[in-house]
Amino acid sequence: MNDRRSDLTASKKRAAHPDFVKTFSLAAIRDQLPLRVVVPEGTSPSPKRHYRSEYRYLGYEDLAQPYILATLTLFEIACRLVDLTPLRDYLAQFYYVVSAKGQVPFDPVSLFLCACLRRELRCGWRRLAKLLAGEHGAGWRRLFGFREGVTPSASGMRFFFHSIGPDVFEEINCQLIDRLHLAGLIPDRSTFPGDPPDRGVSLSHDLMLHEAHSNMRCAYLTDTCYQPVPRPCPAKEAKKEGCDCSTDDCAKTCRRTTPLDPEARYIHYEGRNKQGDLPASGTARGRDLYGYASAPDRLLDDRFACAWTLRTGGLYPANSDERKLFPVSFANLQARFPWLKIGEVLADAALGYQDCLDPIWQAGALRMVDIRASKEDSDQDVQLRRHYDENGHPLCTHGYKMRSNGHDYERRRTKWCCEKTCRENAERPVPDCPYLDEKHQHGQVVNVGRTLPGGCVRLAREVPYDSDAWKKRYGRRNLSESRNGTLEGKGLKRLPSCGLSNGHREVALGDLLDNLRTLSRLVYEATVLARKRQDA
Repeated sequence: MNDRRSDLTASKKRAAHPDFVKTFSLAAIRDQLPLRVVVPEGTSPSPKRHYRSEYRYLGYEDLAQPYILATLTLFEIACRLVDLTPLRDYLAQFYYVVSAKGQVPFDPVSLFLCACLRRELRCGWRRLAKLLAGEHGAGWRRLFGFREGVTPSASGMRFFFHSIGPDVFEEINCQLIDRLHLAGLIPDRSTFPGDPPDRGVSLSHDLMLHEAHSNMRCAYLTDTCYQPVPRPCPAKEAKKEGCDCSTDDCAKTCRRTTPLDPEARYIHYEGRNKQGDLPASGTARGRDLYGYASAPDRLLDDRFACAWTLRTGGLYPANSDERKLFPVSFANLQARFPWLKIGEVLADAALGYQDCLDPIWQAGALRMVDIRASKEDSDQDVQLRRHYDENGHPLCTHGYKMRSNGHDYERRRTKWCCEKTCRENAERPVPDCPYLDEKHQHGQVVNVGRTLPGGCVRLAREVPYDSDAWKKRYGRRNLSESRNGTLEGKGLKRLPSCGLSNGHREVALGDLLDNLRTLSRLVYEATVLARKRQDA
């Protein structure tokens, strides 16, 4: 990855890659269209035999017309690339019951697309209902399978959205990822320049904070605040004003709680996870947030400067500890995608604990996780005693820094050698060092595998921390952080509805739309580029 290429925009990087057009242009993927989502085998037929609407995939011919392609939004392009027909029976299992009573319902795929369009347009259910029923909704009615005069009401779409569990929305995104993998559109091995062909993919893991829909009334809210009186007051225990909970308003729950967002919690985020265990600096920085956090796993594609969200990973209180979340989430990721060979995991220092580093090691992946500092790391006496510095770089017996001699991927260890550097320092000679003789060609040698000498996992890394190689690999996290801006653009920085479950639905749907937009963007850019080259 040369410096000149790294200065290019994402679209220019893609255009410069020789495989871009032959991977994503319409001509390249035409034989695989439509991309039908992969639902679980054995999905039961829908309990409903008839619907008031009927979603049908309408083909991709519009994409072959330059004047039409130029007018389509990314969501409209996605509707012409992906066939959602298999979702009809799958969604029906979670929404309809076997019954001959009541009116004929709408096709669940039609309603699902309504939910997608609402988030895409950042509008409410009422506005969406008016759009679909009006003259400007003809195109959407055609795509979704509605007839003029027979469109769902705002309450009907809202009921559908809240009837489907958030895990179902996550699973639909996983089904899309499975289909893209089968089509060869997402990598199944490392795309980092210079990596061997058998190296697994690069994953990025990073929490995103979401403000709750409810406004915070107390920064110290915890589970006990939602219990009947008598109850402890965590604010008073922290020597703040708190609440006496002596009025009738506090009988069932403290009046300063947010009953519609009971799982929301306060966090002061300073953006310094690396120093998270060190004493506070005292300087005013960071921001206050009351709400939730999502924990997505994203697959990086260095070739085309993009990232795919494999899983939203759930929604949690904002102050959740990654030591409890990540091991479970990582295991679920591996179980859901058995074809996924993981070569490295990139993350900030929030994962810099042994509880998080060990699962990555056990998966056979590189631990590209920022180091979580400890106050003793800067103590030179401590460094000399334990024989490694604050970056996890081994020190020789006499305190000289050793040099990395590369990582052995078969034995899973990095070899560090002193290379007899003490000879270069006349002020601190060590003539009695046993590693200076000819038997030790490279001087003292230390192997770092899962741990450093002495058993430390926190600072042990396969790629030397803060080296040029580390910076090149770790800097690719910028590819995955585009999700933050995308979800904020969809109105999900502050959640549009109350409750953790509702927020989880919204964020999972946002991640699905993000993947669809990425697919559409790549196909659009590659198709336009192919046409330009053909006309040149």
